[in-house]
Amino acid sequence: MALKFSFRKSKNILFDAPYSYWFLPIFIGLYPFLFYYSNNFASINSLSHLRFFITYFFGIPLLVFALLYIGFKVSKKLRSYKSQILFVTIIMLVCTLMSYASYLTYKKKALVVIFIISVLLAIKLHHNYKKLIVIVLLMSVLPVLKNIVHIYDHCRITTWLQPPSDINEMKFVQIPNVYMIQPDGYVNEQIMGSKLYGHKTDFFDWLRKNEYKVYDNFRSNYLASLSSNSSMFAMKHHYYGGSLINSIEVPKAREAIIGESAVIKTFKNNGYKTFFVVQDEYFQQNKGLQAYDYYNIKKDEIPSFCNGNMVKKVVFEDLKIAMNSDQSAQPKFFFVEKLLPHHVHFNALENRIEAERKEYLEKIDQVTIWLKMTIEYIEQQDPNAIVIVLADHGGWVGMVDYEDMFTTKDEDKIFSIFAAVAAIKWNGFLKEEYDNGLKSNVNIFRVLFSVLSENKKYLENLEDNSSYNLHIGNSFYKEVYQVIDDNGKLVYNKY
Repeated sequence: MALKFSFRKSKNILFDAPYSYWFLPIFIGLYPFLFYYSNNFASINSLSHLRFFITYFFGIPLLVFALLYIGFKVSKKLRSYKSQILFVTIIMLVCTLMSYASYLTYKKKALVVIFIISVLLAIKLHHNYKKLIVIVLLMSVLPVLKNIVHIYDHCRITTWLQPPSDINEMKFVQIPNVYMIQPDGYVNEQIMGSKLYGHKTDFFDWLRKNEYKVYDNFRSNYLASLSSNSSMFAMKHHYYGGSLINSIEVPKAREAIIGESAVIKTFKNNGYKTFFVVQDEYFQQNKGLQAYDYYNIKKDEIPSFCNGNMVKKVVFEDLKIAMNSDQSAQPKFFFVEKLLPHHVHFNALENRIEAERKEYLEKIDQVTIWLKMTIEYIEQQDPNAIVIVLADHGGWVGMVDYEDMFTTKDEDKIFSIFAAVAAIKWNGFLKEEYDNGLKSNVNIFRVLFSVLSENKKYLENLEDNSSYNLHIGNSFYKEVYQVIDDNGKLVYNKY
């Protein structure tokens, strides 16, 4: 009887006291809030995001319950249907908040259906409205655990973000302007002509004709933009960050790309002004600390609810504006990303591999035109600059779905994931043998800085050129595997 009495007492405190209208909304907003954070933590981990989402996920239920409290106070008729109204309100609030948390839109038709069903259920089950809160709280357990992991990953010391040796102290002998142009997912010449792609483009010959050194069989070290670029700007391997839940969303990846990375520190220590010009807000989505001097996308342009593809910029026009924004003699570094050809997206319902291959190759032709136009403009305006054309990863052609990405051992598919175009117009700054070890993204800035400082010391400890993939071990954990070794050979070694 003691247990039963205790339960009744807690029910009265939780649901029947006047102040329940203030804390019940907190319980209602808790699951959608935790769910959204658990699935998007890496891209929404700023204080401004936290303030916004607390206001949204808890503010809306508080407002609704405040109105209900007033309604029940002033209307006896409304009060007579209190349990029915609360039953429907709890269901609709949770489902409405979850709709936006899951799809970044309110699924109006689905919500209408849910409303009708909840009204029908309320006829018989309205006295059980209190149990709905218990269900919501039980549902919150899993996202709580996931968020604990995310917070642990975010707060722990990440050694891979620390600058390699004393590279930040190196002094450049040569200080040309440097442009890195990144066509997202553009594969190298060898894979472009392979049986999976079977495509002929004149871009590589065009580059050679324009005095670019095209690096054969070049590859990325990781399979996606965040994981690849974060390693590149840190000039170190991260092996997907050593997270408790390995993912291509590497912890602190955005900080390494848009923040004060080892690369940006080195440029700034040598007097460079830095520019970040991109097509969308994906890299800046978490509104983290920014270290570049110039961004074509400002923080206040980025919505808090965001999928990384909501702010659209015309890269070529923004690059021209950035180049003309500072006419000083100060040396400059530009990172310029074009979101083409990107990669296959597994959307085709029939003949998926071939259909997505054709779509990818159409985008190759589009971005090739853009690359030529952009390169020609840079060379006209800045003829003495070093220009780097470098993709972040391959095009993924040949893959059936995301699971295939993380399970395949097929050699052609592996190289389709990691093969990346790399070509550099050194403009006379490259000295013999300095780039002999340049085979993958992680070492490109080590080689560049060695060339600019005319010091081979920094070539003695290049990172391993291996490429790493994630392998699906079970439903909750992905294991890290080395799939291409330092010599470019296919392997399959658990890291």
